[in-house]
Amino acid sequence: MKGNQWHLSQWESALPSRLQVTLPSNISEQVAAARRAYERFGQYSRALDKIRARIEREPVEKRELDRILGQLSVPGDFDVSMVTWRPDYDPFFYKQLAKRARRLYLFRDEYVFDNVVAVIAETPELGHATYLFSKPSSMKAFFAIYQRVTKEDIRRNRDNVAARLGFVGRIVHGHNPRAWVKSLKAFLDEPGEHAEAVT
Repeated sequence: MKGNQWHLSQWESALPSRLQVTLPSNISEQVAAARRAYERFGQYSRALDKIRARIEREPVEKRELDRILGQLSVPGDFDVSMVTWRPDYDPFFYKQLAKRARRLYLFRDEYVFDNVVAVIAETPELGHATYLFSKPSSMKAFFAIYQRVTKEDIRRNRDNVAARLGFVGRIVHGHNPRAWVKSLKAFLDEPGEHAEAVT
């Protein structure tokens, strides 16, 4: 303020920061692996686009997707479960459920795990929740309903959909992964051993 008028002053000043960045010791290996994956996804982009389009319409079992990739001449070591993976997904949730599952289905932006005692729908990202369903007599019948509804429909039990799907509850992804695992184990009534891993 000079006299009776305001005058704009522009300035910059560096502020002290306590932020520190520590790079992992294997950062160059991680960057190289990311580049290889980027090139590989680009190399087979047309085949993967077909798979993504199908997954958007209907749940597809991982084994079926592996078979389709083989027919499209994609190498067998290509991990089809990464086709719908997003950068903000947390592998912790996915890995914990995969090692407890007999079968894995990809559907839209989530993974559906067929466990010995339950069906578990997972979007492996903080802020989401793991949806738990009792074991259906038929996965085909389960998916006939599931693919036509939203999570909100399930939570609110619109048209009795939660009951028809056998919805038991959900485990919210909090900031403590151990609490999430503990709740999951309690639901699955695990004695300490896990089901055979998804292949």
